[in-house]
Amino acid sequence: MSHWQVLNPWRNRDETIIVTNSSNQFPRESGWRPLRIAVVGGRGVPSSYSGVERICEDLFAWFAARGHKVTIYCRSQVLTEKRGEYRGMRLVRTPAPGGKNGETLSHSLSSLIHAVLRGDENGEPFDLVSLHTIAPNLFAPLPYLAGLRIISHVHGLDHQREKWKGIGARVIRAAERMMVRCADKVVVVNPSLTDYYRDSFGIPTELLPNGIHAIDDQFEPDVSVMEKFGLTSKRYIVSVGRLVPEKRIQDTIAAFKKINTDFKLVFVGEGKHSPEYEQMVKSLAAADPHGRVVFTGQQSGHALETLFRSAGLYVSASELEGMPSSVLECMERQITPILSDIPPHRALFGGIADYDLTFAPGDVQALTEKLTWAINHLDECQQLGGRAREFVRREYAWPVLAARTEQLYLRVAGEYEAAEALVPTT
Repeated sequence: MSHWQVLNPWRNRDETIIVTNSSNQFPRESGWRPLRIAVVGGRGVPSSYSGVERICEDLFAWFAARGHKVTIYCRSQVLTEKRGEYRGMRLVRTPAPGGKNGETLSHSLSSLIHAVLRGDENGEPFDLVSLHTIAPNLFAPLPYLAGLRIISHVHGLDHQREKWKGIGARVIRAAERMMVRCADKVVVVNPSLTDYYRDSFGIPTELLPNGIHAIDDQFEPDVSVMEKFGLTSKRYIVSVGRLVPEKRIQDTIAAFKKINTDFKLVFVGEGKHSPEYEQMVKSLAAADPHGRVVFTGQQSGHALETLFRSAGLYVSASELEGMPSSVLECMERQITPILSDIPPHRALFGGIADYDLTFAPGDVQALTEKLTWAINHLDECQQLGGRAREFVRREYAWPVLAARTEQLYLRVAGEYEAAEALVPTT
């Protein structure tokens, strides 16, 4: 008998809720009810900081549109009120004391206590707790002992990140062990993580990579954004993401400074949790005599889309990734990426025919050579960009991946044994 059967007396396996039959909701004849899901681990939604928040927003807004009752736990910098609603998702603010080094853990603890004791908006117990990143799993015994099913999403090996060095890495390792013991299913975003958990812990994982939304090519860029940062369409290289050490931004700047070009190098993002590193890379950029390195800070909406779509090339020198959403996004926009040769990147550029724009992490000279070639062969890069889009649309289409995730959640919750019927074929 599972811990679920022993410790969760609330569940009525025969319960069925009938919802309106439409393309975005459950069919009447399905025989199972929408799930009550608590989401813990990110800063909250709307997303404004990292790929994890964007992934959670897109995924669980899709779940909400399907009829599931989703509660997202948020920090005060995202949700100023105690309660809120966004894109059909219920938002709950819980405390996160401890500053940049402690708020992830304290927020996870307070959120899980709330989820276990308070349940959803009607006081009903959650069917599933969805944990994102490894750290929140340190407190996974709370929902486990309450009889709640747990799905843990691993977006990368956090103990390798600069943020969690030293004692922080030991905390993450402890959280990882708790995850392996308590989670009903561990979800990973790339095959190298599958290998890691098989080899290190002997457990199977579910591979569900991040997905992309197909975009409309009809787009009017915001001219004021381009003017603000002194940019010319298709005459700059863009990099989108947090300004943190594992991104190796210093390598990209060092390589670019060696190139005699009128192109600019644009970094979109901020480093509010790595202020010393942000200051260091900005100092390196300031040393460029032509002022060609631009930091835009955090951008969103039409401004972010303008900076993405108007770029000529994309670059990432990162030494550590889970499944980089920004690289997927640039490929969907037919912008050719120059990428460090790490497994998560390899899973993407490996699908582009005749692609040869990779370099070993930390190899500044090789990066210089790849950037130089790309700048001088924009027509070939445009063709590569087209093939990149074909690949991600074939392998990383968002509706299919979201439906596969829903299928997994239903299986774990025990609501629908034939959940495969929900997965779209296109």
